[in-house]
Amino acid sequence: MYNTNSRQRQQNNNYSNNAWQRSQLLNSEPPSSSGRSTPVDPSRMTARDLLSLESQNDEELSGLHSKVAMLKKITMDIGHEVRESTVFLGDLDQDFGRTGGLLNTTYTRLKVMASTQNGRYMCYMVSFCVFVFFFAYFFIYRR
Repeated sequence: MYNTNSRQRQQNNNYSNNAWQRSQLLNSEPPSSSGRSTPVDPSRMTARDLLSLESQNDEELSGLHSKVAMLKKITMDIGHEVRESTVFLGDLDQDFGRTGGLLNTTYTRLKVMASTQNGRYMCYMVSFCVFVFFFAYFFIYRR
């Protein structure tokens, strides 16, 4: 029972706090106890203050311009890289397709050769492949 009462109180506090925040947000005048300084009325500012603010705005604006230019360059580079990668992947797909076709043709020829000739030629072919494999293995890993 104690937990449900404390939960209800907490929910009510959260609701009232949210309602207060919403009312503060929608009000046109700033809260008096916020601790923040209110914006200065431009009609009360001196010419020197206005020039100072204008120069600060110009500095910030030039900083933003340089950041936008940098982001534009980065996105252009990304687009260029994507186009190059797409072309590369298309070429790679064609190469793999050709290789698959070549391997399929070779496998078909080996199958025909094994079925028409006696087993001696197949034994020579397998022995040759094993020899090439071991030669390549020792040649690559013995360096």
